[in-house]
Amino acid sequence: MWTWMRAKWRAVAQWRRKAREIHPETFRAMAGELAELAEVASKIRPEEQAFLLKIRRIRQEMLELRQMSARPEFRLLPPKKRYELRESLLSSREQLLKTLSDAPVVTTTRQ
Repeated sequence: MWTWMRAKWRAVAQWRRKAREIHPETFRAMAGELAELAEVASKIRPEEQAFLLKIRRIRQEMLELRQMSARPEFRLLPPKKRYELRESLLSSREQLLKTLSDAPVVTTTRQ
């Protein structure tokens, strides 16, 4: 009996966690974070035009995603598509963080 209840409790907890991961508010928060990271990344290499174009495109797409996730139609997307979008956003976040960590040092003087 306890084993069955524990298994059900875990299943409900897992279902709730997955539902939170693909909730539209989560996508709005992730898009906002990526837009901020893109803004910071654009200040790291202001002289590279190709990089700045890519960053500008990322910021624009994140603003569009925030707007789309606010619409009721976003909830109609199948969960599989939202999971794929989530994985793509996480991958983009990792790439932006790597770009920020690989940035050249501003000064050669030790602090």
